[in-house]
Amino acid sequence: MLSTRRRILVFLLTLGALTGLQAQEKDMLKMVESFQWVSPQAKGSVDGVEHRTFYSQANQADVGYYVSFPAGYADPKNVGKRYPVIYYLHGGRPGAESKGLGGYRNFRGDRAGDRMPPHIFVMVNGGKLSHYDYIDGYLGVQAFMEFVKHLDGTERTLVDRTSRVLIGSSQGGRAVGRYLFRYPELFATGVSIAGGHQRELIISENEGSELNGIVIPDASNNVFDNARTYVDRGEAAPAVSLMVVVGNEDENYPGNLVWCAQLAEWGIEHELMVVPGTGHGVSFDIENSRERVWRFMSQGLDRE
Repeated sequence: MLSTRRRILVFLLTLGALTGLQAQEKDMLKMVESFQWVSPQAKGSVDGVEHRTFYSQANQADVGYYVSFPAGYADPKNVGKRYPVIYYLHGGRPGAESKGLGGYRNFRGDRAGDRMPPHIFVMVNGGKLSHYDYIDGYLGVQAFMEFVKHLDGTERTLVDRTSRVLIGSSQGGRAVGRYLFRYPELFATGVSIAGGHQRELIISENEGSELNGIVIPDASNNVFDNARTYVDRGEAAPAVSLMVVVGNEDENYPGNLVWCAQLAEWGIEHELMVVPGTGHGVSFDIENSRERVWRFMSQGLDRE
């Protein structure tokens, strides 16, 4: 159960969410109608990135993704070598794998040098509602679960939870929190950037409604309820490592503080990094923020 102060916050957030609701609802519903499981490829080439598809049985559709392999991956002398995987979850709605390319540019392995072990970096398509199961044919969670299995079956990945890192921004930052606490058997490390966790609280308290025209079918699938369920598992729950990153000028800043306070109240250890003087588009050049994220992810990656 949420504390009284959390319920007061939900009330205040709900009042704010109702402001301009009709315009929000029209814009949001129009936006998600333009969704494609294989999004148009980004204009211009992105060094070291390949665009591919896999077939989603749950959605009966091909689903697009981008992938970057570490140096030497195709070298015959490395044919027996396996690699950890970083899964980048894009922001925005509707889903599009091309929306993850900004995250790749920020955190690509060749920028990290020896600060990160060699790894595979993938950018997924989150589905019509970006990382949620919606209606039939638009099941983003199921598509992602299928993708993890697909990648393990087709590439030389290290098939272990400690060899998978989740990182995402905005909608993807919210998804990192949901996946990490709902599927700790699959993922051990997550970096949630600029997530609108106040929306997750609204979903929890309003039967799945985001109060913007969108209703999440599984209202319990939010960062608060998933974390509470994780805690309730006790010692049976595999350990996870979470970093929460947000700019102090981001409108999502208060929601991140509330989420972190709730995690601390439940005894869930995590690292909060507040980037000063930056808004929703976090500037990772401030105070070595990018290096701190790399270091956190590196600690969570097994090396073969």
